[in-house]
Amino acid sequence: MSTAIPPLIKKGALFGLVSPAGKIEAKAVENAEHFLNSQGFRSIRAKYATGEYYQFAGTDEQRAEDLQTFIDHPELDVIWCCRGGYGSSRIIQQLDFSRMPAKPKWLVGFSDITVFHAALQNNFNVASVHGPMPVNIKPETDTQQDFLHLLDLLQGHDVTYRTTPHPLNRFGTAGGQLTGGNLSLLCMLSGTKYQFEPHGKILFIEEVGEKLYHLDRMMQNLKMAGKLEGLAGLIVGQLTEMNDNPTPFGKSANEIIREAVEHYDYPVLFNFPSGHAPVNEPLLMGAQTHLQVNEEGGMLLWT
Repeated sequence: MSTAIPPLIKKGALFGLVSPAGKIEAKAVENAEHFLNSQGFRSIRAKYATGEYYQFAGTDEQRAEDLQTFIDHPELDVIWCCRGGYGSSRIIQQLDFSRMPAKPKWLVGFSDITVFHAALQNNFNVASVHGPMPVNIKPETDTQQDFLHLLDLLQGHDVTYRTTPHPLNRFGTAGGQLTGGNLSLLCMLSGTKYQFEPHGKILFIEEVGEKLYHLDRMMQNLKMAGKLEGLAGLIVGQLTEMNDNPTPFGKSANEIIREAVEHYDYPVLFNFPSGHAPVNEPLLMGAQTHLQVNEEGGMLLWT
């Protein structure tokens, strides 16, 4: 089944700011509203966008209500998740995405929002954007390239990424549907109806704040589950704030991943500028993607 690509947006498009997981300060939401307005777009806030229920932006019921309202909103063009944290997996089964294939709209976010990307791509064949969120926006965001690239991507402007060489890169060319997101969430979804089917896909992974042996355990989980076999390619994003034990694991984060895919022959691109880092370039998940890795580095574009 072909993937449904939401309509490209134009100036004046309406963004819905929603917090389906962790709580967020009101100032960050205000910064997002200012940024969108400065770029010629409109925005509305979900009812509980700046809510607070312990570590969450409202109770499970409140957060699910907010996101469902935006999923069903007849005039909304983009659902922009304000932050990740934790909480998406607690509400995913309360949500109804069934209208999205017939009338898709963009959903944007990363980290914990991987859960919603997985549901959209793996259950409803709807594309979405793994990209920066209001929690990371700054008052001077009109100069932050990843946020500007997000708007470019949503408007259908040409976005091609080129990366510098990395010693662990494996050369090759691949084409396939882009899938993935945060590694912890992908492993958590393994064995559920939201898990990804790897055959012919280009997998993107990123991670933050994990022990190196935790990272290795997650890669072994994907390997034993057959999720690394049959891929067309692998893109490794930012592996941020990774920690070792007093007794060293013996490999770096990137080396752990390279070892896990050593026996496969697809291209592997390391250090792609997406994830929990100052620059978090947006990725069009679910779309047909071209990946090229050679001695000059990597190139990624959508076909």
